[in-house]
Amino acid sequence: MISHLVVALPATLSPGKTWIPSNCRSPCEAMCNFVCDCRDCSDESQCGFHGALPTPGAPFTCSFEQDACGWRDISTSGYSWLRDRAGAVLGGPRPHFDHTQGTDLGWYMAVGTHRGKEASTATLRSPVLREAAATCELRLWYHAASGGAWEGSLYVAELRLELTHGVETLTLWQSSGPWGPGWQELAVNTGRIQGDFQVSWIGWTAQPGAVRRCEIPQASCPLGHHHCQNKACVATHQLCDGEDSCGDSSDEGPLTCSHHVVTDFETGLGPWNHSDGWTLNHNAGGSVGPAWPSRDHSHNSAQGSFLVSMAKPGNLAVLSSPEFQASDPYNCSLIFYYYLHGSEASRLQLLVQALGSSDSQAPVLLRSRHGELGAAWVRDQVDIRSPHPFQILLVGETGPGGVIGLDDLILSNYCRLVPEVSVPQSLLPGPNTLVPWTQPSIQEPQNVCKPGHLSCGELCVPPEQLCDFQQQCTEGEDERECGTTDFESASAGGWEDASVGRLQWQRLEAKDSREPSRDTSRASDGHFLSLQKAWGQLRPEARTHTPTLGPSGPSCELHMAYYFHSHPQGFLALVVVERGSRELLWQAPSSSSGKWTVNKVLLGARPRPFQLEFIGLVDFDSPGQQGAGVDNVTLRNCNPTVTADNDQEVSCNFERDECSWHTGHLTDAHWHRIKSFGPGYDHTTGQGFFMFMDPMDPLARGQGAHLLTRPQIPAVPKECLSFWYHMYGPQIGTLRLVLRRDGEEGTQLWTRSGTHGNRWHQAWVTLHHQLEPSTKYQLLFEGLRDGYHGTMALDDVAVRPGPCWAPKRCSFEDSDCGFSPGGQSLWMRQGNASGQAPWGPWSDHTTETVQGYYMVVDTSPNALPKGHVASLTSEEHQPLAQPACLTFWYHLSLHKTGTLRVHVEEGTRRQVLSISAHGGFAWRLGSVNVQAERAWRVVFEAVAMGVEHSYVALDDLFLQDGPCTQPGSCDFESGLCGWSHLAWPSLGSYSWDWSSGATPSRYLQPTVDHTLGTEAGHFAFFETSVLGPGGRAAWLRSEPLPATEASCIRFWYYMGFPEHFYKGELRVLLSSARGQLAVWGEGGRLQHQWLQVQIEVASTEEFQIVFEATLGGQPALGPIALDDVEYLAEQHCQQPTPSQGDVAPPLSVPAAVGGALLFLVLLMLLGLGGWHWLQRMGCPFRRGADTATSGFDNILFNADQVTLPAPASATSNP
Repeated sequence: MISHLVVALPATLSPGKTWIPSNCRSPCEAMCNFVCDCRDCSDESQCGFHGALPTPGAPFTCSFEQDACGWRDISTSGYSWLRDRAGAVLGGPRPHFDHTQGTDLGWYMAVGTHRGKEASTATLRSPVLREAAATCELRLWYHAASGGAWEGSLYVAELRLELTHGVETLTLWQSSGPWGPGWQELAVNTGRIQGDFQVSWIGWTAQPGAVRRCEIPQASCPLGHHHCQNKACVATHQLCDGEDSCGDSSDEGPLTCSHHVVTDFETGLGPWNHSDGWTLNHNAGGSVGPAWPSRDHSHNSAQGSFLVSMAKPGNLAVLSSPEFQASDPYNCSLIFYYYLHGSEASRLQLLVQALGSSDSQAPVLLRSRHGELGAAWVRDQVDIRSPHPFQILLVGETGPGGVIGLDDLILSNYCRLVPEVSVPQSLLPGPNTLVPWTQPSIQEPQNVCKPGHLSCGELCVPPEQLCDFQQQCTEGEDERECGTTDFESASAGGWEDASVGRLQWQRLEAKDSREPSRDTSRASDGHFLSLQKAWGQLRPEARTHTPTLGPSGPSCELHMAYYFHSHPQGFLALVVVERGSRELLWQAPSSSSGKWTVNKVLLGARPRPFQLEFIGLVDFDSPGQQGAGVDNVTLRNCNPTVTADNDQEVSCNFERDECSWHTGHLTDAHWHRIKSFGPGYDHTTGQGFFMFMDPMDPLARGQGAHLLTRPQIPAVPKECLSFWYHMYGPQIGTLRLVLRRDGEEGTQLWTRSGTHGNRWHQAWVTLHHQLEPSTKYQLLFEGLRDGYHGTMALDDVAVRPGPCWAPKRCSFEDSDCGFSPGGQSLWMRQGNASGQAPWGPWSDHTTETVQGYYMVVDTSPNALPKGHVASLTSEEHQPLAQPACLTFWYHLSLHKTGTLRVHVEEGTRRQVLSISAHGGFAWRLGSVNVQAERAWRVVFEAVAMGVEHSYVALDDLFLQDGPCTQPGSCDFESGLCGWSHLAWPSLGSYSWDWSSGATPSRYLQPTVDHTLGTEAGHFAFFETSVLGPGGRAAWLRSEPLPATEASCIRFWYYMGFPEHFYKGELRVLLSSARGQLAVWGEGGRLQHQWLQVQIEVASTEEFQIVFEATLGGQPALGPIALDDVEYLAEQHCQQPTPSQGDVAPPLSVPAAVGGALLFLVLLMLLGLGGWHWLQRMGCPFRRGADTATSGFDNILFNADQVTLPAPASATSNP
């Protein structure tokens, strides 16, 4: 079941278009033909892609960041395609990030919710495109997530990419799943399309991508190229190759190719006079399986014919040519197109059998292609120079579920037939003859094991145990061809070339290489893997991969030697392929000298089988010694069952290495061990190493990054794990700690979300173990990318025997933090995700959602009789070196609950706070000052009053240094006090932060605070540059404050925006149950100074003060900061003395609002007068229900002496 499917089109670096600097033709002829005829490429905009920049080699792409690039929704009723982004969605199965930017601000196309009951199809269609070349490639990224949508679900049986031209619709790609998590890449070739066509993405949902190499060649003709009849120009190797490269087919016409013999299988086998196991398929549309070709190569049509292997797995299909005369001194060239899809075990070989010689000779292998090459026809060419008559053999061995196809066999003029010679059956090779080329030595069948199993001695090793880094055979045959090689053996260590373009990886003798002329052993007769030219026509890069490997252990490394030199473009990279997705592990520096260089790459622990793949791209047509090569590849320490000396080192400061911690590879987001730099500094020394995760560097695509230990054997029943964490940034996401046991679901031990200021914090958690020999556990730190602006870091992890002290901070999101309910255990940890909680608040305080947790006790008479007490006692806290403040948030029921008492127990119990009041809908802040020289506990007591449906709830306990502050006040030296910076999704999920001028920061901030006037002082701040266009904001909210007749808000603010530039804005809002009222605002044109503001407020009901940071225009780089906020309850603002610094005059909310109302009344009177005048003049104004009058929705606020009423015509919903 797929509830949502989206795709995005990435930018590529491969060449993809031709640019003509002048000669703009008529718009109808020039539009959407993949050629920039206009200097600004405007003729190629809104063509399913944007016109690329006018530079040769630039591709045509669409990332959906600006618009839909001309794609249209043509879905049937029930679904529709929308341009959307993750940041605009509060929930549901849509991606948390796009592919282009890797953040929640990037745009993509998505399918909306199903609104109907009947089966529907979601279809996205491109504009009309014109004239695609045979090499045209469409590349896209799609995302499919399972689960139910908001009001409906999208059930997807199949995804398809279709191309329609004329009356025919071609299926370029289709899949019935299963689809992997995250963004998936898809690359397909359209083939040669004459005239107009459109591309459609269909599922019961889906969409398309970036295009390259789709243009028909233009008139510019380099020396040695062929002039087409239409004045276009193509390379000589493109003549008579079965593809219309000119655009008018003149390169394939009889004038050019009269001496070539073409077999397209439309009317039979032609001169190919023997077929064993091959059969003609006369209609590609009649597919017999998911891997079956949907079109032939000759006509790029489902109505075309081709040859397909019908041999069962393990049998051979042999196609033989007629006998040819000796070709020496010329080359008999064979161009052919083949199809390998659906199975990694399929293999196609081309052999030459010499005839007429005195000695019987085995066939000579010239080509061997193995594995999965995708649903495409791939071109190849062999040149045969033989002193004897010969015969060509094409041999296919089909793997399970695979298909092998042949089409367009083209023989050159030097392939001269021997008249009236039939081929003796005895000359056809049998299975034994072909064994050296069809099977690696480790897979030679011994007729005692099942197909695919390896026989060694008395063992039959199944496929899943081959190349798993654990030796099964005595001689190690099962691990012999598994990537480790010096390339001296013809088997190349199991590395297989999977290239389909103009480059290929080939095992080469050093003396045959242009550069280098020796392998890494300095032997001229040594071999290495070299990047060479090839005859393919599809993707430009070359790929070679290992057999399926693994799983691997955390210390697994690949050691290698490489050389690479390509200027100005090209690359050499190593990737890991797992379940169809690719992860970049290493890339050669662009400044490589071209000499052999030794390197190693950490592969790490990979719990699932994988393949390694070298990818290379070199421009051999550029001047100089261009090239790339690989030698001496060795996989070391990859056995997942072998432990190293440091595998039990959970305690780690990361100064030497990662100890037993290693990075997981389930996503592209990773933790990295890095050295202190600029704004990133470690906790141990301030200059050492630490573990670091940046969701934007590089662009990460996965949902989270994993840092985990090797499996550990517990030594004691309880251990204390402590660590230091750093979470900093306006939208940073979530860090959590999970304990995994063998065969069990992971248990979440600890979690934090959002920014925690620009400083290191210590946390600890008690590990509870089962002391059984077979029970092992792993610890996992997971950084979740539900935020994209900021960084996470870990340092100084330590484990000691015994339980931990009580934590300084407890949100109850993961556990009860060690609190123990006394007596009847009436206190309980509770959430309200189901909406069926019998009592307690609707949402928690931490997340302000129903998914959050809190502690609650039912004080109704049937649960706790009147006068009875329910206690909740913490674990022991460590002694305090200085006075501290314990804050907590409590929630009381609407009915009179009773009393909440707080005790500190240090040998004896003493009461430090008692709260007895009516409840409400809001969480309220409580605080107590604590001094304790010995270990101590905090005890919460709920005393019942005998009232039905009553309760007491607790959340977010926090012990911080220093005395408690007054409600609504904070100097920010120890933190944010009682001010909440919770990120609100409706405002963009951004948070105010906390820092000091002396602490290195990646964001602009004041150099000094106001309280101390030094770099060491702290302040709250927000960097507005992360907001982007759209006017979203970040809130800093006080605790709920009681109703007041007159109170004063006093604070200092700082804005660091350049003069005459777009400004940030700081506003003060008063928020209550009735809405919000803006009482002050200032645009940020001032810089590098602290200014004071005083605001006098009054309210007849409970309210909160909100500081809102936003933008007054386009994005601007600059901070807004706050310091020394004071709330003077029941006090009028006083005019400060001049010595107090730069001051704005005090502002009275009633007076300001009264003046605004007087101005509004005058405007209304003027408006009414103007309306009556227009009525007399006959202006056709309408009155009635169809004319809406705007009201004061969401800004209604009652303050003493002032009420903002809704207009008379406005309506309100109950």
